[in-house]
Amino acid sequence: MNILTKKEPQTATPRRTILPRYDVREEADAFTVTIDLPGVERSAVETAVENETLTIFGRRAWTPPAEWTPLHRESAVADYRLTLELNRRVNHEAIRAELSQGVLTLTLPKAEAVKPRKIEISG
Repeated sequence: MNILTKKEPQTATPRRTILPRYDVREEADAFTVTIDLPGVERSAVETAVENETLTIFGRRAWTPPAEWTPLHRESAVADYRLTLELNRRVNHEAIRAELSQGVLTLTLPKAEAVKPRKIEISG
């Protein structure tokens, strides 16, 4: 919640970037990364994988009117950037992303070569 008061217009300051809260879980066939991106709409999220590096950028959609000054802010006025180093166990071509209510969920499937497999015993 923002509490605003009227003020005189001033020059805009550049937006800063902060590290969002995130969680990484390993499951049998995939890694799941959940990232908190409050105030970010789906069209304002960019994800990319390049050279074993996963980068997520989210631009916050809301900015206060120029004639108002915030008196209290519960979250920082900043965009989000997260960079994670991947290992070769991830199938980059099959990564999926979903944004729901300010939480981005990435599913990073494991490469077939590292998935657990059952070995049959003959004889």
